[in-house]
Amino acid sequence: MSDTDDTRETGTQLPAAVPSEPPTWSAAALAAIEAVVLEVPGVADLFRARPTVQSAVTAIRVGVTPTVSRLVLDGAVLRIVIGTDGFAPAPAVARAVHDAALDEAARHRLVLSRVDVRIARIG
Repeated sequence: MSDTDDTRETGTQLPAAVPSEPPTWSAAALAAIEAVVLEVPGVADLFRARPTVQSAVTAIRVGVTPTVSRLVLDGAVLRIVIGTDGFAPAPAVARAVHDAALDEAARHRLVLSRVDVRIARIG
């Protein structure tokens, strides 16, 4: 065998880097992330994010019940739309929301490929 062969002599396969199944999200996990986002200093409002057309069509095909969460999970991408209070700089608030959402998702052992934070209103 060559030195670059992943199986070496043991015959053991390396684990796949990308999971074959998307992460399972619960309504409780989304509610917890929503609560954490609302606690970030500088966040005044949390608005309903719009899902992409592809995620809406997939939800209809699979038969997913719509949630009342203002956060939208589009595959492994979490979309958040906030309004800031106008006192803290909006980019800093958006970064804090991003970090808080990632941390809370990690606490629930959920994997996100990306967190999109959009600022809909300042002040």
